[in-house]
Amino acid sequence: MHIGLLEDDIAIQEMLRLVLQDEGYSVIIFPTAEDCLNALVVNAQTKPSTPLDLLIVDWRLPGSVSGTEVIHQLRDQANLSSLPIILTTAATFSDTEELQTLDITLLEKPFAIDDIVDRIKVLTLKS
Repeated sequence: MHIGLLEDDIAIQEMLRLVLQDEGYSVIIFPTAEDCLNALVVNAQTKPSTPLDLLIVDWRLPGSVSGTEVIHQLRDQANLSSLPIILTTAATFSDTEELQTLDITLLEKPFAIDDIVDRIKVLTLKS
């Protein structure tokens, strides 16, 4: 199973990569919003199916593109419209309507490793 990780914090990237690999997942890291969009949106135009089974996205990213803006662009792609996505944030995110509209799961930082692993298992069983 392939999990994408859009996270700019190197320590969090590495910790999640190690934990997820220990759980048997293959992890593709996207350090910037542009890297993620270039990889997934360009691939969406050339390949009929997504290479990912789930994507973890940090809400607050450096630059002008937020995690939710990335998700909006991904959801516009037919083959990514139902990709399970976990949005992580250390900030207060209270727009539950946007969470429902984008069909994403929110996980607030700091989170327990067991919490993210459990959510991944639940979300990938649905898909």
